[in-house]
Amino acid sequence: MRATVYSNTLIIGDTDLQVGDESMSCVFGNFIPANDYYKFVQKSVWEFGSTNKPDYKKWHSLNINVQLENGSFLHPIGGYSFDDIEEFSVETIRIDIAGISRHIIEDFFKSDPPKLFVEDPWMTINIEQKLLFETELQKEIKNASSEYWGLVKSTRKHILTDYECSAVCKNIQSDDILFSIHNNNTSDKSYALVHLTFSGKQEGKPKFPLTTLFDSFDAFKFERMYTDKAEWED
Repeated sequence: MRATVYSNTLIIGDTDLQVGDESMSCVFGNFIPANDYYKFVQKSVWEFGSTNKPDYKKWHSLNINVQLENGSFLHPIGGYSFDDIEEFSVETIRIDIAGISRHIIEDFFKSDPPKLFVEDPWMTINIEQKLLFETELQKEIKNASSEYWGLVKSTRKHILTDYECSAVCKNIQSDDILFSIHNNNTSDKSYALVHLTFSGKQEGKPKFPLTTLFDSFDAFKFERMYTDKAEWED
């Protein structure tokens, strides 16, 4: 499946992905670089792959994202890698993506034809929206503190505080955003529906922004998206 590769909001190339090691939920493809890859990213790829002590902070600052042609962004737990070595820079570059959601492999790569990603009133998002929603979420879910006579009484966490969150799609009728979520405590929840307040700041109570967790993308579709679709068409 065709896909666009981003670093922050820059398009740095594209690829035609196929399934690799299914046991690791991996996909891969030949990476066709855009000019901005050579200008802003390639040197960091070379440096990251050629040292025993990689600079993870610098690597993560590249903020690599991949969006499939159907609008779905990947959220790979194992991350991205580029088979691009300075000494062999004229060779074909391969991109490997490890640990993506199983539903993406089953629904979009193995189903013929691929299943629909979203249905009205849910819509795909672009890279600018994705980064905006993720930044706003982090602002709103900082630990909430309660005070008593000016003293901090307790600090409580929002339910998503310990998760990595990647924006997936949005409801065009509201500020409801679906996020793919992951933490290292083997949580059985994979998606979170969040009603962002767009206050640009930490919410006063840990229950805000309002959040509903789902076991899977299918659970979200059957419990929420299809219900919204029926009401939309009514």
